[in-house]
Amino acid sequence: MRQRPAEARALQVSAQFPSPPDTGEVLPEAIVEQAIGWYVQRASGLGDAQDPSAFARWHAAHPDHAHAWQRLQAMGQQLRGSSASVEPAVTRATLGRAATVSARRRTLKTLMWVGTGGTALYLVQDQFPWRSQFAGAWADMRTATGERRSMVLSDGSTVLMNTGTALDVRFDARERRLVLHRGEIMVATARDAARRPFVVSTRDGSLTPVGTRFTVRRDEPADDSLGFTALGVSEGAVEIRTANGNPNPAPPTLVRAGRQARFTRHHVDTPEALQEASQSWTDGTLTAEGMPLGRFIAELDRYRPGRLRCSPEVAGLRITGAWPLDGSDPTERILESLARRLPVKVTRLTRYWVTVSAR
Repeated sequence: MRQRPAEARALQVSAQFPSPPDTGEVLPEAIVEQAIGWYVQRASGLGDAQDPSAFARWHAAHPDHAHAWQRLQAMGQQLRGSSASVEPAVTRATLGRAATVSARRRTLKTLMWVGTGGTALYLVQDQFPWRSQFAGAWADMRTATGERRSMVLSDGSTVLMNTGTALDVRFDARERRLVLHRGEIMVATARDAARRPFVVSTRDGSLTPVGTRFTVRRDEPADDSLGFTALGVSEGAVEIRTANGNPNPAPPTLVRAGRQARFTRHHVDTPEALQEASQSWTDGTLTAEGMPLGRFIAELDRYRPGRLRCSPEVAGLRITGAWPLDGSDPTERILESLARRLPVKVTRLTRYWVTVSAR
């Protein structure tokens, strides 16, 4: 089949802008989203004649763009190398029927699963530190960096999503399940006429509440062995069941109101008193009570694109305060506040690479 001119030019652009060596670092969610958007658009063959130059500008704008594109191409090559595949004409026609970019992303997910039988896609994803971000790009509900969103589910339960959250809603005749890929949510459950259990699951296990309000947070560090799920219960109680695959699992751990607990696939920490400051984001506030500055900066980093880091010489400073997360550039205002009140300075290599260090 002869290539369309636009497709040929796109391939030439890709050859002219080779990707730099991949560092293996976790990439910002926004850049992963952009790379997926370009991948879907070019796979569909629906781009206009301006697409190649636009792609070249995006590719060259930041090293992370090239890294994201390199990883996505590597994934595509491994998918194409699987024993089962979908004909390119079918892929193009199916994507062509999806009217929006988000719809094409969902369609691409389906085509990949059909083309690999599921197993190959999981294995490919598991080779990259951005695995959860790529999966999160296809989640039913997502929030961008710095965004918070509230929604009411079909059963009347409410969910508040914090920054950088990816969530699937899986309600059927047997249960009401939320799958938290990454990020943080607060859930207030409602009574269900069909008496279906309400479950929140993460990679570490599942949470079954009893008429309750609670928060769940799942971070995805570069080293996945350090990942865990954090639960904080404001009302009622929640049962934790770990996902260790043991045929004789331990009894669930019950966490009551006013308590919190962390757990991994194999272990549940002893529940302790709930730190209410950890839930202040639900009121649009970032709160610290005697918190080390390094930890506070790591929290603030979740609410802004790019990289925000704290130098070791000031990481141990203890801070207490509350800062609003609403309005334009809230993280910039918080950084300015820190620079005024603490013996620190804020160095900006770019807007997307910022360091807090000793003044």
